[in-house]
Amino acid sequence: MIDLNLADKLLLLALDDEKGTFVSGPFALTYGLAGAILLELSLKECIKIVDKKVVVNNLKRIDDALLDSYLQLLVRSKKNRSLKYWVEKFGNKERLIKKEILDKLILKGILAKREQKFLWVFNNDKFPTVNSKPENILRKRLCEIIEYSKKPTLEELMLISLIDTCGLNRIVYGKDRSKRCKGNIKAIIADAKNSSAISATIKEVHEVILAMLVVIISSSIATTTVTNN
Repeated sequence: MIDLNLADKLLLLALDDEKGTFVSGPFALTYGLAGAILLELSLKECIKIVDKKVVVNNLKRIDDALLDSYLQLLVRSKKNRSLKYWVEKFGNKERLIKKEILDKLILKGILAKREQKFLWVFNNDKFPTVNSKPENILRKRLCEIIEYSKKPTLEELMLISLIDTCGLNRIVYGKDRSKRCKGNIKAIIADAKNSSAISATIKEVHEVILAMLVVIISSSIATTTVTNN
């Protein structure tokens, strides 16, 4: 499996392989990718939560340009701030995050870029899959976990949680499987909260981010709906 972080995997799963367009709902990736970056930083023990604030725990450079750049944002902050602040801060950089991940996946030969114009003026680029093996392996593994109770790694637990919170279950697992395994998915996420194998810091980051994503995504959709009406 090609080395991909949580944000890479989440974005890849949210792309339609043939059309090369995003199939996630509004705001799901905006804050889902932000949450994925923070979760990955917690998995790498780069951050921890102290008095409800994000604190940089390790200044080592990460062998991942995307993660390292956002860790440096935390380092350069003049004061420790809440997870909510950072999820929203990173979420405001959605286009930059998407571009960096897309460029990485293109460089790794997983995606291609098909340049298109809308009304001959606006960019409407597509990113179809040209090497489906990495994504197929990932999807197969996730389906084995939710349907056949295969033991997940810590990162897989985090990814399953993000997929569920961002409303991507049907897209990732298929309509029938996601419906059939709905209870299993909820149980897997609940187990992550109670597992003694997961550190207190990762649990806290995981729980807070998932709760925040639900609130932020829901409120953003509600605000957009009211504005449009």
